[in-house]
Formats: sequence, C-alpha cells, structure tokens
Amino acid sequence: MSITQILLLVFIAILCGVVRHPRYRNTLLTLSSLLFYYHLQPATPIRSLDFWLPTFAILLGLLVWIAIQSNPRRGLQENFSALLIVLLSVIAISANRYLVMCCLTATRPPQLGTVVLFLIVFLTLSTLILSRLALRIRLTALILILVVIFISLKTPEISILMSKFLRTLQAQDPRFSAADDLAWLGISYILFRLLHILLDIRAGRLQGANLAEIIPYLFFFPTLLAGPIARFPQFREQLNAYPQTQDFIEGMRRVFVGLFRKFVLADSFALLALSPQNASQILSPTYLWIALFAYSLRIYFDFSGYTDIAIGSARLMGIRLPENFNAPYLKTSLIHFWNSWHITLADWFRAYVFNPLTRKLRSSPTPEWLTILLPQLTTMLLIGLWHGITSNFLVWGAWHGMGLFINNRWNAWTRTRPTKIPLPIRNALAWTLTFGYVTLGWVWFLMPTFGSSLAVFQKLFGYGL
Repeated sequence: MSITQILLLVFIAILCGVVRHPRYRNTLLTLSSLLFYYHLQPATPIRSLDFWLPTFAILLGLLVWIAIQSNPRRGLQENFSALLIVLLSVIAISANRYLVMCCLTATRPPQLGTVVLFLIVFLTLSTLILSRLALRIRLTALILILVVIFISLKTPEISILMSKFLRTLQAQDPRFSAADDLAWLGISYILFRLLHILLDIRAGRLQGANLAEIIPYLFFFPTLLAGPIARFPQFREQLNAYPQTQDFIEGMRRVFVGLFRKFVLADSFALLALSPQNASQILSPTYLWIALFAYSLRIYFDFSGYTDIAIGSARLMGIRLPENFNAPYLKTSLIHFWNSWHITLADWFRAYVFNPLTRKLRSSPTPEWLTILLPQLTTMLLIGLWHGITSNFLVWGAWHGMGLFINNRWNAWTRTRPTKIPLPIRNALAWTLTFGYVTLGWVWFLMPTFGSSLAVFQKLFGYGL
C-alpha cells in the first residue's frame, strides 16, 4: 500500500467517524470497504481477474450469510436493503468499464451484462440449494468448501492448474501460467473470518447476524491487507460506537507510528535484508548474519507498521481493533514471543485447534508430554501452512512447534530447580537465545526451497564457502 492510498484510507476513516446517523454510517462503511477492496486488489495476467477475485470473496460472504439464516428466503427479504447496497456496489464497479473512472480497479472490468447475470444466477441457486438443507449440513458443507478453497490457493501446484484453466477460459496462453496469477488480496484473513463465524454458529457460541453487520466485518477496509483478525461479536458491538476526541488523538498517533515503522524503519532495513535473490551472492558469514538480522527487523516493522495503521484508522471511526503485536522481539522465551507476535492469528488457532485438541487428549489416557507436544506441533504446522502449503513453511512451523515444546519442558524442569545465576544475566541469555532462534527460523520462511535454506544455514556457520 502506497502513502497516497494510506492517506486516502485515513481520510475515509475520518469521514466515517464524522457521520453520526447509524444507517448512513453503516452504508458509508460498507461502500468504502467494498470499493477499497477492489481498488487494492492488484492486477493479474489473467484478463478481468482483478475484478472477479474481490467479487468472488463478496459472494462467499453472501453465501455464508445466507447459510447461517434459519430461513434463507426470509433472511434475504429482511435484509434486502443491505443486500441491494452490496450488489449495486459490485455492479457500479463493473459499470466503470464504460465510465472509465480512475483507479477503481487495476484493469478494465468485464461486461456489465455478464456480471449482472452471474450475480442473479448465483444468488438464486444459492438460496434454492441452501433452503433445502438442514442448518448443520449447510454449515459443515461451507466449512469444507472454504478449507478446500484455502488449500487450493495456498498450494502452488494447484494454483498453477487453476491459472491454466482460467487462461484457457479467457483464450490466453496457458504456458505462461504461474501461482502468482491468483494473487487474491486479503483472502487468508477473509476466509478465517468466515470460518470463525461458521464454527461459532455451529458450536452455538454465536447467534445469527444481519448482512449490514457481516459485510463490514469481513471487508473492513483498514484490515484488508494485513489484519488483525477481529472476532465478530466484539466488532459488531462497536459498529455504532462514535469516536471521541481521545479516539481521534490516539488514532492519528497510531497511524503516524505505523507510517514511521513501515516507510522509515522497514524500508531502511530492506536495503540490507536477506532475500532469495541476494542469498547466493553473499559469501561472507558476517554479512550474511547482518542481512538475516536486517530481514528479521524488516518483517517485524513492516507487518507491525501496517497493523498500527489499521488500528489507528479504525480508532478514528470509534472502532477498537485487537492488538496484533506486543514487542515480540523483546521477549525472553519462545512461548512469550508467540503470545506477542501476530496475536490474533495465534488466538484463532488457539481457539479452534490448540484448545479442542488439548481437551481431547486430556480426556484420554495420553502421556503428559504427548498431550503438550501434539497440540503445539499441530498448531504451529498449521500456522506455517497458513502462509503457504510448501515444504519450507511446513519446516518453519515444525521449527517453532518443537521450539515451543522444548521451551515448555525446560520451564517445567527449571521450576523446581533453583539457580544462583543473577536474574539480569538469565534474562539476557534467554533473550539472546529466543531472538536468535526466531531469527534463524526466518530462513525457512524466506527462502523458496528446502535446498536453498540449507545453503544459507551452511554459509551462516562458515560451511560451503
């Protein structure tokens, strides 16, 4: 996201905060979120895909909303005005093919008639099919569909096959297909928000919601790029909150902090940071360590900078998003690091993977060490695969899963064994070990293949030079 786009985001956030009438405010928030989504979606080599990808995400949101209604047809009737706003937004974006207004989409949208026909057919078939299914069957089926979509998009081999199919459909040469052709903005966050709603509805932790609440939650424009992943009940409670003077002051402060972190600190460290392109060219272990530390700092300041901008922009509207970072690189254990890094993602996996698996294992005759290892390792493997279904992300997840297990066992072992080492020295040693372990783990995260990662590790410790 460029500085110009961020300034536009902040301006729209202030505008939404100024509007006091609940209905007008919600309408403006919905329109802003949808238009911003289309605007931020990057162009792809496949014709009109930068229009269809956001459209499919919106339709997935509508599909999930229809599915959680006890009576889908009645739900559509009761939420007709909100549905109309969503559909007219999509149609208006498509109509830009003829109006040629600047910058709404990266490339020219498809034919208006095609879009309108597709929307009518999709909504009609979805309502008819879901109306005939029991609520639990609907929810389970959609959970599986969303997981399949996620796996397909995160697996490079499947993404390439999908690209070939879409290129052939558009009469484009499939030989140039690549996984990056399906660069779908924010889809990981959107899918996890949808899964959160479906899983909580199925478990009885969440009651139904109207469309005017769900659409802003799914596509809340400050969080499109990098989260955080807010919980729907908390977000819904704040939709009608209005910013006070303190909200405006704190919101602007967080935006400026985010801008400084992203465009000053992160971009400065990027000049020195390790990358797949320069990894093979760096021959000095010392400089390779410097480049790796620079990458470690760059990824933190880049990610946390965008999070600050998102939280600050939301605060300008009176909406308080959850914190996503809490000085993770200052922590003295890997457990504390993961309680402070990408907090909302870790909380999501803790709620839907770690805690249920732990409860299941504790209710069975499973050894204590295995009850600790399996949930931690499974959770971290899935967090790794959330970034992409490749061998390196799998190893990165295993790296942190085993690290957390060892950290847990070490804490249990030292708890009953007093030490004479002064606390400041212990903390310094623990911080050095934690930061070093996390930084070395970024090699798996950064490099594209297992072999290239091993080559970096060898050079870091003076081998293979």
